[in-house]
Amino acid sequence: MEKHSKVKGSAFFIAENSLQSGLLKDSLEEKLNLAFRLVTISNLFNINHSEISEPDFMIIDVSSLSEQDIIHYFQVRNAKFPNCYEVLINCKDEIEYRELIKWKNLVGVFYTNDTLELLIQGITKVLDGEMWFSRKLAHEYIRFYRERECSNTSSSYSLLTNREQQIIKLLGNGASNSEIAESLFVSENTVKTHLHNVFKKINVKNRLQALIWVKENVGSEEFV
Repeated sequence: MEKHSKVKGSAFFIAENSLQSGLLKDSLEEKLNLAFRLVTISNLFNINHSEISEPDFMIIDVSSLSEQDIIHYFQVRNAKFPNCYEVLINCKDEIEYRELIKWKNLVGVFYTNDTLELLIQGITKVLDGEMWFSRKLAHEYIRFYRERECSNTSSSYSLLTNREQQIIKLLGNGASNSEIAESLFVSENTVKTHLHNVFKKINVKNRLQALIWVKENVGSEEFV
């Protein structure tokens, strides 16, 4: 969603302490070359956070959480690891963006019928700084923020170079790095470099924050 920063530190897998969860954790570690700490939602509340570093990345099995669990999770997250990236797995197919807005660090959504191969593919993209949403969900997010877009362009937008403005507008329309590269006839690495510089200039950490920034700071006249 530099894009958002690559994961370098600890990673949590929040799920039930079951054989299935353990096997999935093992598969993720093997395929992603990243160590996960399997944590139940109740144990998350009891962890001595002074003894561990803030996790950079969290995979959350939402099928194992009650509504009350989610409320408690948000309380712990906001107090203990407010900047941790969140990936949700085992979501219902009919889940809508309104249910996901509260996951403020969300960078990926996977569904109950997604295969392990698709999960690995998507999380690999997330670890590299991309976001993983279905096209339908991405469009809902864009529509939600576009309805709240500003009528005038802010002065901070003018601090970006012409190329950076082109890229941030394409990102604001939901384009991936590869789609931006194809549209501008440049390499994907060039896009990543520009995004790294843009994110620093506008003081955001990931693509979702950048999307929000575009809707709040780039007037509709810039997209004509």
